[in-house]
Amino acid sequence: MGCGKLGIDRVFFFLSTVAAMLLSTRPTCVMAAGAEAGWPKPSPEWLSRGASGSLAIVPLLMWWILAVGWMATSNGLTRDSARHNIRPNLWGAVITIPFFCTALFAWWIPSVLAGQFLMLVMWLGPVIVYIILRNPKVGKAERWLTRDHGRRILAAFLSPFGYEIATGGAEEDLVPAVALLAAGGKNADENTTRLTKSSATAGFEEARKVMLAAVMARALSVLLEAKPDLFSVRHEVDGVWHAPRIRLAPKNKKETDTWIDATPPIQPVGEAVLVSLKTLAGLDPAQHGRQSGVFALQVDGKLRNCRLVSQTAKTGPQLLVHIEPIGLLFKSFSDLGMVGLIAEGMANLVTLEKGLLVLSSPPASGLTTTFDVVVGSTDRLTRDFISLEDAAMPPREIQNVKPVIFDTRTGVTAVAALQVALREYPRGIITRDLRDAGLAVELAHLADKQQFVILSMKATDSIEAIAKLLACAIPPEVLARSMLGSLSQRLVRKLCPRCREEYPTPVEFLLKFKRTIEQLPNLKRASPHGCRLCGGTGYFGRAAIFELASGVTLKQAISKKSDSQLLKQAAAKDGLRPMRDQGLLLVIEGITSLDEMQRVFSKA
Repeated sequence: MGCGKLGIDRVFFFLSTVAAMLLSTRPTCVMAAGAEAGWPKPSPEWLSRGASGSLAIVPLLMWWILAVGWMATSNGLTRDSARHNIRPNLWGAVITIPFFCTALFAWWIPSVLAGQFLMLVMWLGPVIVYIILRNPKVGKAERWLTRDHGRRILAAFLSPFGYEIATGGAEEDLVPAVALLAAGGKNADENTTRLTKSSATAGFEEARKVMLAAVMARALSVLLEAKPDLFSVRHEVDGVWHAPRIRLAPKNKKETDTWIDATPPIQPVGEAVLVSLKTLAGLDPAQHGRQSGVFALQVDGKLRNCRLVSQTAKTGPQLLVHIEPIGLLFKSFSDLGMVGLIAEGMANLVTLEKGLLVLSSPPASGLTTTFDVVVGSTDRLTRDFISLEDAAMPPREIQNVKPVIFDTRTGVTAVAALQVALREYPRGIITRDLRDAGLAVELAHLADKQQFVILSMKATDSIEAIAKLLACAIPPEVLARSMLGSLSQRLVRKLCPRCREEYPTPVEFLLKFKRTIEQLPNLKRASPHGCRLCGGTGYFGRAAIFELASGVTLKQAISKKSDSQLLKQAAAKDGLRPMRDQGLLLVIEGITSLDEMQRVFSKA
């Protein structure tokens, strides 16, 4: 019996018992119809079965209280067993089947008290056994039927009324359960062999601790470097690299949290960590050239894939680990944070039959996610789409899009692969991270004729993307006719909602946005101390900002092969709103800070 079926089983139980009640219940208080009919005298039955054998009012109420309590408890138990991977299928059956049978039995047996006592035992018995087996496998802060558990329940109940209660959990009790797993092997046996070899190395446990610290810091990348004099670890959190940090608990409630850089492993231990992770990913620890592999993390029972790249720099061996982000599902432009005229413009552009749509951003700015959403917004059911994918970079599967692989290492160029794919007369062509000038020229000509083309490339803004296409020797008149629009984006960190601070709005900011001090008395900035939610950084998560260059004036400027400044002026006449302005609106709304805007755009 799987976890997903348990909810159906309980619905079936609920409906079955309702039907049984309706079929079996008869009035327990019978009014006499006449002495000659031989009916009993009026005598309401409240605590036992009625004259007709049905449950009386109080037993009936208790029966339903037990049934509803069981349904609520069992749902929570099965979700918890799945979360912690404590044999969820087994516990789903244990919590469901005995109570289900006992509840039906209790409906009919003569002794009401005995039946409901059995229901209580079949409800709470499996729960208590589960808790006894569960508590040793989880942190103290997650254990049930403890004093801290009671405080957490009370705190959750009183929180809506403005009362706060300390839950009593120590910080170390909030540590997730993290395990290293092998992945990427040809089969399960190969993965088992990798894990066995890695766990036998001296640095395996320390490697697990390094990845645990990365998970707790919300890092999506970890850089390990074995330098001659030290071993260093760095985390990429919300697009910014930090040294791992640890929290110093305040001595009293008046003090704020303080954070210090964690002490990295000593040199021999760090080198042992590199060996353990390489072995886990199926790499040769003795090889010093560039290698790549994969492994996995199990975080509180959930898998997160990791891609590992090993190389040797001038300072020594390096290991870069990319951790799969926790799945945020983006399906629409609004999910990305795209609003207003830009969202409307993109929604119109993806419906056109032909033309060139360019997406761009600096590296590590969320372009892959936006590309997937844009392609997903096209009509791929009535139009055949192909995707040109580089064999050196594994393709991302997109529904109803046929991948066409090219590999320059074997002599198969992107243009050659495209020519073969055109024999099937596709109506849409997409390609990521355009770097081939010849391919750019070919795609522009196809977009000018009858194809709908979507491509992505690295560029600081939408105008630079157009300038790069012109530099690929695309005829200006061809690019002008085919260009539908150039969308560019950046990611800015969002202020931590728990610890962000207010400060008086600078005068120059008021003048720029034509606001008065009464309209905008304060802006928000990151706390210098941070909190446990943001890990001391002052920021939590990121938001995307966009700009879209599209319009007739821009096309005219492209046809004249204008420089970037003239292209920008032409786009502004067509309604281009720079990303910086959209970012400053997020500053006004308190979502990000002026310091963050300066950091993001100073890199340009």
